[in-house]
Amino acid sequence: MNLKWTSGYGAEWLGQKPFAAVNRKHRRRAIPRKVEHFQLPFRQWDGRIKRSMKDDLRKGRGQVYPLDERKPIRSWNEIEVAKILRHFRKHAFWVSAFSSVKPEIWRPWMLSISELPNWLKNLDSAIRERINSPAGGLPDVVAWNDDHPSHSAMFVECKGFKEDFKEAQEDWLWAALCEGIKVSQFAVSVRAF
Repeated sequence: MNLKWTSGYGAEWLGQKPFAAVNRKHRRRAIPRKVEHFQLPFRQWDGRIKRSMKDDLRKGRGQVYPLDERKPIRSWNEIEVAKILRHFRKHAFWVSAFSSVKPEIWRPWMLSISELPNWLKNLDSAIRERINSPAGGLPDVVAWNDDHPSHSAMFVECKGFKEDFKEAQEDWLWAALCEGIKVSQFAVSVRAF
């Protein structure tokens, strides 16, 4: 993924690093691929923490102030990445595994698994046939254009500084490459705290 789209947002480019799970139950299918990593200049949210599914998906101290100082005033790495990607793709969403729970302030930037567009449902279904995980692994943020969605797709996994990749995430990337998605369509946004 060409990370020029991050340059106007004060991002620090961290280079290509392996997209590899530390703990695995199953044997690796291939050598982990290197994926572009970047870090946006987030300020940690220091306001009130509600720690409920309804209000903040129990995101706690991982919440951030928005980079553009616009709503939502209490944000999250995934939301901010989706907001940025909408400048470059028609659609960009945080794909939430929290079923239908969507805090009001984040709702415009979120999709549940059941709301995925057909092209992404089909891709995910094909990937599931190749990997050992019936769920999980889909990158946090997906952006695309309506014409040729899989070719225009951008996939961004969002991680905290000390957070590791999960086996399903590494395997999802591997299977997506087998399905014709390019490694250049993936990136990782690393939150500094």
